[in-house]
Amino acid sequence: MIGRKKIAVSFHNFWGSFDAETSYFTRALRDRFDVKIVRTGADVEFYSVFGRNFPDDVLSSRALKVWFSCEAEDPRDLIYDLYFNFHDEPLLGRRAVRLPLWALYIDWWTPGSVLSIERLLAPRHYTPRPKFCNFIYSNPVALRNEFFSRLDRLQHVDSFGKVLNNMGFRAGDKLKTIADYRFTIAFENVKSYGYVTEKLLEPLAAGSTPIYWGPPDSRTDFNPAAFIDATAFPSLDALAAHVIELDRNPDALRTIAEAPIFADAIPYEMTPSHFVDRIEEALDTPAMRGHGDLLNPQLASRRNLKGRLRAGFKKALRKLSV
Repeated sequence: MIGRKKIAVSFHNFWGSFDAETSYFTRALRDRFDVKIVRTGADVEFYSVFGRNFPDDVLSSRALKVWFSCEAEDPRDLIYDLYFNFHDEPLLGRRAVRLPLWALYIDWWTPGSVLSIERLLAPRHYTPRPKFCNFIYSNPVALRNEFFSRLDRLQHVDSFGKVLNNMGFRAGDKLKTIADYRFTIAFENVKSYGYVTEKLLEPLAAGSTPIYWGPPDSRTDFNPAAFIDATAFPSLDALAAHVIELDRNPDALRTIAEAPIFADAIPYEMTPSHFVDRIEEALDTPAMRGHGDLLNPQLASRRNLKGRLRAGFKKALRKLSV
């Protein structure tokens, strides 16, 4: 692309289904740069938490080292130049940026999709939903499992996930599935400062009222009038009783269902433009560069060696089992 700066970027230790080409990061950067994805980034290297191995040449790379985590885990192993995390860290100043996972789930580039910015900001209209409540999880977290059980005793809750499945099959299209329900149990895996994920965004987008358990940041990221805040109740039984009462009061349910998803427009700090601005600032500001050079090469080398040994061991076991 003529006139656009070219940058080479790489991605390390991201989740298994991660596709660099179609990722939020690449699509956001391509709004401003001509991006080439390579094995080891000459300009920017992105790191996440799904693995602890690094290419050997990363130790000598002069690229901007950028951390991102969609899980409630802090940076580890290396020292990074720039941190995009579910919470901020004032001690790191402008090098630390809050980028909660829900912001990555918005479809910033496809007008008209369920998670498009236009639909999320449009006025909401109450539509009666034929089914009561759903529960779709693959991670067995005790608190939300217990709430499912308490609510299910009062009125049947449909569970489509790996955990506590009572439907005999898994949900295919999650957003399409939950759109049939008046309520969605939307508990985070953990309650950690800043950790607000798609678990709150998706039911709101689908028109199902979330029963949400998570950090206080949820009440500033989203409009608190648009969901049920589980942390406001003295017990799981009180929360379950409130849901049943609300389900019997169509006018009250309509008020919640018609509340805007966001109290105001989505803040600039949650947009792809802000993400790219921070990357560009770090690339252009010498004082924000070079912190990644403080990584511990001995530690990283040990991680790489352990990773290669594990991979070799698994390969040998596969051969023996043939």
